[in-house]
Amino acid sequence: MSDDTGEVVAEFSVLDEADVVTSSDEDTVASAVDNGYEPGSTIDDDTEDVEFEMPEFVAACRYCQTTFETEDDALEHEWACDLEPTGECRFCGGTHIRKDVREDHFYSCAEAEQHERRQKRGVRARTMRGQDSTTAVSGLRKFLLPQPHEFSAYLKWDNSLSTYFGLVSLYKMHDFEEYGNLRAGIEFGGEEWNVEFGYADNPGLATPDDSTDLGRWDWRLDDVPEFLIRVYPAAYQSFKDAKDENRKRAYFRVRPRWPGITSKSGKNIPNPHNILGVDVETRGSYFEFDQYPSVLFEALRELRERQEEFGWNSFTGVDYQALHPDEIHESSNITDAELYVRAKKGETGRVFALDGTLHRISLILGRERSGYSKTVRDDRECAGYYHTATICAMRAAEVVGGHDLPKEFKHYHMKNPEAVAGTELENPKIGVSYQNSLFDDTLRFSDVDQLHKELEEGLLNVLNWSDLPVTPDHQKFVADDYFKVDGEARMVKVIDNPLPRIAQQQDDEIRMFAAANNLYETDVDIVDQLVTDGGDLAPADLAERIGKSVDTVYRGLKRLGDLVLHEYGHVELASKHIAEGIVEHIESARRSVSATLEEAAEDIIRADTYGNGNGPWERWLRNYVRDRKERDNGRELLELAPQATREEVKRILRTGAAKWAEVTGNDWRQFVREFDVVGEAYDTSAPLTYSFGQMRQLIG
Repeated sequence: MSDDTGEVVAEFSVLDEADVVTSSDEDTVASAVDNGYEPGSTIDDDTEDVEFEMPEFVAACRYCQTTFETEDDALEHEWACDLEPTGECRFCGGTHIRKDVREDHFYSCAEAEQHERRQKRGVRARTMRGQDSTTAVSGLRKFLLPQPHEFSAYLKWDNSLSTYFGLVSLYKMHDFEEYGNLRAGIEFGGEEWNVEFGYADNPGLATPDDSTDLGRWDWRLDDVPEFLIRVYPAAYQSFKDAKDENRKRAYFRVRPRWPGITSKSGKNIPNPHNILGVDVETRGSYFEFDQYPSVLFEALRELRERQEEFGWNSFTGVDYQALHPDEIHESSNITDAELYVRAKKGETGRVFALDGTLHRISLILGRERSGYSKTVRDDRECAGYYHTATICAMRAAEVVGGHDLPKEFKHYHMKNPEAVAGTELENPKIGVSYQNSLFDDTLRFSDVDQLHKELEEGLLNVLNWSDLPVTPDHQKFVADDYFKVDGEARMVKVIDNPLPRIAQQQDDEIRMFAAANNLYETDVDIVDQLVTDGGDLAPADLAERIGKSVDTVYRGLKRLGDLVLHEYGHVELASKHIAEGIVEHIESARRSVSATLEEAAEDIIRADTYGNGNGPWERWLRNYVRDRKERDNGRELLELAPQATREEVKRILRTGAAKWAEVTGNDWRQFVREFDVVGEAYDTSAPLTYSFGQMRQLIG
């Protein structure tokens, strides 16, 4: 048998497109079946539907209102009812039930979040206020505090050309040729820091033309200098020395901005908000992400004070107030950020192993060809030397629900592990970083708290899924100069590892494909094409390559279900994990389809023995049965299409028994030994299930 595309199919469902044949009023068990009874026999030929006697419910669960025949049954159910209240939120007063995860509620509770905001995060409070933080949100878990590492951003301030021209004035006041960069010192966060002021050797901006409106400022410069401000620990002689030893530091490159700004080559410089001020390229390490504007502010304040020391009668002062942290322009954006913890060497194998967390994240969550996923494995220097798993934004929520940012998950050692043997630096870092190049949108600096939360939750979940603690544990984690094995009670979404569940679901899809249950040859051809020639194909392209109609391809994609992704006009396999599994099963699936086709042909031949191919049983199946499945009890399950009423379902079932008996030649009562039936009726919410005993009553 073949469909309108010439495709051979393996089930009676191929008759879906035939004309519907409705039954007449005479199409009943009494009229269609010779029941074999002699005239005069006592038989009830009443055609009224048999109603089942429903048990009387005498008790109900207090929580879910499920009814039971005895009070003992109800009490036994109540003991384990998922809807039993087990507590309430002390912030919003909401009720917790048995199956709730308390921490999930705290995470989403607006009142609890407001309370936590008032408490401040511990690390930032200690750094910014210079005092120990002893506050905690009662009842919340004390999670490990990751350490900020790399950070970069473009920080912008409008109406701040006064700051830029103040730096121009300072640039003229200092003799760089004789003294080198201007040096000063500040105190920030309870520590002493060097501030180094210099300029860029090759500024690339063109001077503004006469038509440019610079407000009260007249451009009297032959060039457009860009200024460099570096902040690093006072114990170091230069920024380079601090950087070479990977110390805490910050770098700021201050550039002016005005409407219509261009480079010397005539290329337009992005300034979408027409800022008349400065754009500060910002990079650094180990400061809290939101501290960089404050570091720059304090450095500019010190440079303004140094201007006073030159003793000039007239100069343009550095307007540090124009770059106040609270005045950052909304277009400021973040391009890189990372959080890390340092774990004890030998305890992190589950993170970077071949079947470990990082590999599984990339393999299972990474789509076959659309979007972006990448795995890097480098063990040349030592085991776990440099391993990463990168996923794009479209997969972020599959790692942790509610996340939107693309991330790189890392496990890495120092560049020369042997050089630091015996020190805390021999222990690897586990980190999570933001991947700006994979984000189609722009991450604003105003979203820095959300960035921190996503990186923190991503990191803690990787630890959790790798059998490492998410609480301070000196047996598993190692402190360094910046990372402290410390914790704070706060709301963090740490969830059960979803990767095994996702892997199991994908393995099930692969096994179903390999078994070729309910698959057509087109389905195997589609998957074979995606594996062989690549994904990201339009359905029309797929149809052309496998020689089928587009409608046939669409039906095949629907049958393949979660095995493929079909969206935005393209088709692809759902993940790399599925792609790898499918490669091993293409041929077995094709053989299974062939075997299924042979069985289907035998079924059709057998049916033709009792009647023609368009016989009453086939028509009944086509008109009323949505799906057929083999069951462990030896009977076949027939799933009826939804009907208007329970009575209509019963009538159709009795008719089916009659049609089956007519075609097979069996006694129509034998139908109940061959089939179970399940159906739906719009006049009842409960599914209608007819097993052996129930059908005996219904059919007789």
